[in-house]
Amino acid sequence: MKRRGWTLLLVSLITCTAIGMVIWGSAKGASGRASLLGMSSSGNASGGTTIPHFHSGLEALPRSLQGSHVDGSLRVDGAGHLVVDRQVRSVFDYFLAAVGEESLPVIVARLHAYIHSQLPALAAAEADTLLGQYIAYKQALAQLPPPAPASAGQPVDVAALELRLSQIQGLRRQYLPPAAVQAFFAEEDAYAEFSLQRVRILQDASLSAQAKAAELAAAEGQLPSDLQQSLHAEEQVQALQSLTQQWRQSGGTPAQLRQIRETLVGAAAADRLEALDAQRAQFAGRFHAYMQQRSAILTNKSLSADEQQNALDQLMSSQFSAQERTRVQALQQDPQALPAG
Repeated sequence: MKRRGWTLLLVSLITCTAIGMVIWGSAKGASGRASLLGMSSSGNASGGTTIPHFHSGLEALPRSLQGSHVDGSLRVDGAGHLVVDRQVRSVFDYFLAAVGEESLPVIVARLHAYIHSQLPALAAAEADTLLGQYIAYKQALAQLPPPAPASAGQPVDVAALELRLSQIQGLRRQYLPPAAVQAFFAEEDAYAEFSLQRVRILQDASLSAQAKAAELAAAEGQLPSDLQQSLHAEEQVQALQSLTQQWRQSGGTPAQLRQIRETLVGAAAADRLEALDAQRAQFAGRFHAYMQQRSAILTNKSLSADEQQNALDQLMSSQFSAQERTRVQALQQDPQALPAG
């Protein structure tokens, strides 16, 4: 499953964004494309469209698809039936991504041509039917009212997210056969459910940071193995940021922080993080000492402007390496940007 970049903000907002991408993103995108094409829930498009005759569906591709390869593949089983898997949805989405550059009828004709160029008659007919069902689902999705915008600084509304996910899953079951729902959306649903569980855990005020780390690790362990691998590093970073902040605010001990880290990332990574903490603390100590000496130089009225600058240059070069100096110069303007230890 392709994922758009998720901006690193507060973990609660990261989680909301991630859930929104899975739960809301399709609806938002479908709504925008529907308005461009004049799509309606009945499946009609704006009139007057001239539909080219395609042989393979790959002729005169719109600009956004030129130079690319078709995502996914279409396969048949031993009996000549279409193999319904995630690859089929990838093929559909590849061509439907051009909505806005081409009208829906043209894209559908292009897709039909591609399907029939790739599959024997029985499987092609099955793919044609599934395409119609998938487009009907997308059009119905576009009719869902948009979700209320999240308020900055407010807790994630888990109930609203759960309702939205339930609505989308209901539309999938309404328009698509069960095999397609499973093949097309199982991974997204697993991730959405996991993301909701993350929000519940992170917002549970009754849990300590160590307990949250344990529950997050257990929740991730319930994901399919391939999804665990693709999400592992990102989820670790987000969880560590949130739980370290909670640990710091509660005045936790180094042993408690070690426990959080080991639970989430293992002993070896915890060792590396402790080494990084030591490096940061050492740099912070040197920086604060430098700032005190710098202030003394700047307030020394016996020094001329040139003498002050020479003293500052000498102080900088004696305290920091060439690689560190750019960072120190930036921190001089905003000392609060120095990461907490």
